Amino acid sequence: MQEFDLAEKVLEDVVENDTYFNEALRKIFQANVNLRPMRGMVAGIVGCELRHHILFEYLLQDLTDYTPAEKRTLSLALANLYFYKHIKKEDIIAILQEKLSEEKFNAASELIAKADQEGPFIPESIAKHSNKYLSLRFNTPEWVLKIFEHYGYGSTYKILKKNNRPFSSTVRVRTSAIPAEEVIAKFPDFKESHVEGILTYAGKESLRKNPLMKDGTLFKEKPVTKEIVDKYHIEEPNEIFVWNGNADSSLLKEVIENYGASIGINLGVPNLDQYADVSRLIKQKQLKNVNFFGSSLDSLLVSISRPQDLVICAPASSNFDLIREQPDYLLHFNKGGMDELFAQEKEALLETSKFVAEGGTFIYMIYTISKKEGHQTIFDFMANHPEFQFVEERQYFPYEEGETALYYAVLHKDSNVAKTSAPLSEILGNEQQGVYAQTSAAPAK
Repeated sequence: MQEFDLAEKVLEDVVENDTYFNEALRKIFQANVNLRPMRGMVAGIVGCELRHHILFEYLLQDLTDYTPAEKRTLSLALANLYFYKHIKKEDIIAILQEKLSEEKFNAASELIAKADQEGPFIPESIAKHSNKYLSLRFNTPEWVLKIFEHYGYGSTYKILKKNNRPFSSTVRVRTSAIPAEEVIAKFPDFKESHVEGILTYAGKESLRKNPLMKDGTLFKEKPVTKEIVDKYHIEEPNEIFVWNGNADSSLLKEVIENYGASIGINLGVPNLDQYADVSRLIKQKQLKNVNFFGSSLDSLLVSISRPQDLVICAPASSNFDLIREQPDYLLHFNKGGMDELFAQEKEALLETSKFVAEGGTFIYMIYTISKKEGHQTIFDFMANHPEFQFVEERQYFPYEEGETALYYAVLHKDSNVAKTSAPLSEILGNEQQGVYAQTSAAPAK
């Protein structure tokens, strides 16, 4: 079966070459038009394997005579037999008998026989509620579970359960160009969300094919991003500075759409070449008030001439929000680079804080479910910067209405306010289901 052969090639590229799933698909199907009708089946079976990759690695670990390629073949077959079920069982068995020796096929017979059972196919010897069980069931490395567990077992389980369900795409309507109601009227697969200007997409066709996505009238964005920008909206003659270290440019485009030509806008990124869509949007709207620049964090002074009334710092992060969108995200994640990542986040917070005007607002937002990257980073920053007073912070979870993993904190700068005598642990430690209490230290601007 050609679809299965292609699935083996895609999985090999993902696992052996550290290629991302979507890129591995693109390399095969963009190069050969004749193969494109098979893309759905190939993407389905490989995506299913990747969403249960840790389980299959565990189940096949005792098959020591198998080569890595043979394990991938069996893993794809079990992905279909256990979960995907788009290829008939007899066809899968025929494929395995063709690709494996009789001895190796027989060694896998017990695993194949379980296809008629109900999941989750985890050995009974592994205690339920243990990290090993959760890791196998929800395809999440145990080291990631330890990060989630800072919020308690209940939240951890709900995060894992939500991560295991289909992802709902949301888009921002450039309402300066078209009303959201008109988009819904033209394309009924779009539905209103709880945030004005943000629509949920329920269609089966790829969003990229929608003409409004192609021309930039719509762009992908999470509702929470717009909520935060709206909540701390500023007016003329104030200025805003946004530092975005994420590969995703939705925050930058939200600020451009939100403010238009009304105030001075400074947008900083590590490398301009990676954000061509932002440059196109600025040009399309013919904005002369936007200073869009690429810079290292220690060279920001060259590009920004004066203190800013609102500064938003959104550095690159572990971005656990992508777990739901990309089935192989954690497979490629560099755990060994976490300490360097934490240091970069703290540097971004420190360097961007230098541009907050007296009386200005400072927002730190990061797409993660890690207290070390969120709450702890702000705690450490405030311990050394008494000129900033705490306003509010919140951790969003995928199982909440916004369906996202995002932490944000809001600070107010007033150098004349004496450092509070209350311990920071009291100011920042009022946790309740991951949502932190707002203080009256400063009003939102």
